[in-house]
Amino acid sequence: MIRKYNQFVFLENPYIKSSHIILFVFWIYLLQPINAQTRDQKSVYWQLGVGNTYLYDNYLSPLPHTGISVLFSNGNMKPLKWGLPDSAKISFDDVKWFSRCNYSINPVYGQSSTGSTLLYGNIDLRKSILRQIVSDPKYHISTGAFAALSGGGRYSIHNGNNPASLDAMFDLGITVFSDYKFTFWKKSMIVSYQGSMAMVGLAFSPEYAESYYEIFYLSNHKNIIKFTNPINKQHWRQQLSLNIPISGRKSSFRVSYWNEGRISLFNNIRTRVLSNHFSVGYISYFSIL
Repeated sequence: MIRKYNQFVFLENPYIKSSHIILFVFWIYLLQPINAQTRDQKSVYWQLGVGNTYLYDNYLSPLPHTGISVLFSNGNMKPLKWGLPDSAKISFDDVKWFSRCNYSINPVYGQSSTGSTLLYGNIDLRKSILRQIVSDPKYHISTGAFAALSGGGRYSIHNGNNPASLDAMFDLGITVFSDYKFTFWKKSMIVSYQGSMAMVGLAFSPEYAESYYEIFYLSNHKNIIKFTNPINKQHWRQQLSLNIPISGRKSSFRVSYWNEGRISLFNNIRTRVLSNHFSVGYISYFSIL
């Protein structure tokens, strides 16, 4: 009876009816002729997502924390013309190199099985250079390298001594990007995948049980900068996206799934940040000719 009553309220709610009308109009709008992206365009995107994140930091607590997280991401991708100033003689159809820039913000509110709270935040800035290695009218595959600078940390509300831990990292790694064009209901769409893995870098880490007071006020800087590699630090990111062109404009609607992991072991301090997010976003295309 309760479920039937809820369904009745749902159908009679005028706000729900209005949203149905808006969605119907938006769907009709999508079914109109579209403008495809060309190779001489720069794309700029914005995305906002929510998901779940697993947190573990034995410097602050022996217990893992999980909770809801938010992801905001902004970036761009554009073709590169090598050989300036003679690049004016190069056609964009022959361009094999691309650059991608991205920055993201990821706050997390985590709780343990005992009710303790752990707050987490991270800012990631990265630049990638890719070369197209496979080209086809329907799909492309590119690979390259990236450099990333990230910072943030965790804060335990219930810890009186050493309530926080900081993250500061610089990474160099490899990345791959691919996209595939297909037609659905006579409309061209694009599904894309980007994956990256950090290979080497630098990271900040205190000694186990060392307080930040000793580091910043007593100037005890011994052994706090670590060289990173896939053995003591694993950092990966994957993004699977569907781009739906919006009619009459050089833009697209994007839906994405993100998977990211940060695992490290420095000075007997173990940290894990494992997250999954679903996001929606908007892409604009600009001619760079």
